[in-house]
Amino acid sequence: MSPSRRHDRHGRSPLLFHAPVPAVRSRAQEFARVAALLLTDIRQRVDGELDSVVLTVDDVPPEDAGVELGRVLPATRDEPAVIVLHRLPIAQRCEDELELADLIADVLVDQAALLSGRDPDELRPR
Repeated sequence: MSPSRRHDRHGRSPLLFHAPVPAVRSRAQEFARVAALLLTDIRQRVDGELDSVVLTVDDVPPEDAGVELGRVLPATRDEPAVIVLHRLPIAQRCEDELELADLIADVLVDQAALLSGRDPDELRPR
């Protein structure tokens, strides 16, 4: 490949990232990724009881809900149960990423315990 094809007229390379990974994840994307990993760990502890549960992440709770970190929408005949995490209230309570992951795990465990009828300590990731 000739040098003129690898660089623009100012000498800059048009390719910034060669790997097929995102250059930067937004805070919301990272929050959702951590929550999904933690829910996968919790699902393994309950032997399939939560396999149909859907996880969603909202930025803030609805106005009529007050201050809540998460909630459960029970299953209906047509829809599976949903665990909703409210990202901004959770993130505002944390100083760093480790604390954030711990709080996400705590909220998920509490909501999963409501759905499965198990003790939250039994579901808590180690």
